[in-house]
Amino acid sequence: MTDPSPLLSALESRGAQPALAWLGEAGRVELSGHVLANWIIKSVNHLDQELALAPGDLVVLDLPPHWKRLVLAVAAWSLGARVELAGPTTDAEDVEDPRVAATADPASALADRADELLLLDAASLSLHFSGELPPLAHDWVQEVRGHADALQVPLPGWSGPALVPAADDGTATLGERPLRRPLPMRGDGLDEADAVLGALLVGRPLVGPADALPRLPAADGLVPGRPGPTRS
Repeated sequence: MTDPSPLLSALESRGAQPALAWLGEAGRVELSGHVLANWIIKSVNHLDQELALAPGDLVVLDLPPHWKRLVLAVAAWSLGARVELAGPTTDAEDVEDPRVAATADPASALADRADELLLLDAASLSLHFSGELPPLAHDWVQEVRGHADALQVPLPGWSGPALVPAADDGTATLGERPLRRPLPMRGDGLDEADAVLGALLVGRPLVGPADALPRLPAADGLVPGRPGPTRS
């Protein structure tokens, strides 16, 4: 199995530079490399320490596309778990009983069949689940924020799509700083996870969902909506 550490290292190396811009219900929300890595690391710690997620366990993400769904998928893959996406058209009978289900609907059939239930809203700025929390369910956003900023568990091996750095994307430079053309994502990128993860590995920022982007050419190296750099 692949070691996911280079992905986290690539994100951390971006520091305060943008790694992901999400155009959603809260308008434009931008996550730096450090912040995105921090969400993933906290999620790994939470899945391990609170839910005892083990390699091979099934995590079902019964959520609409959102950067939080992407974070949960990467965290689960980092712990060697299997990840399956569900949605309004998914027949629960076609899905194996999950070890963990993440959803906004605690009354769903998948939620009822899960060993562990994570509840969250696909809303960038929410600080807690907006609905009523059933007994023994986890309010993901509230709990995950209390976990450590450094990994507290040895990573057993990556179980997600192959971590292959993306090919050259036409890097520009501004002074000594490399700037890369952002990669537009369909939804949160989980339908094209190999390309999205490959972009992150080489420091290419993500922007999505693509259907929310302005119909203007993207400026090299920056997320649409910012002035582009001068090539050197």
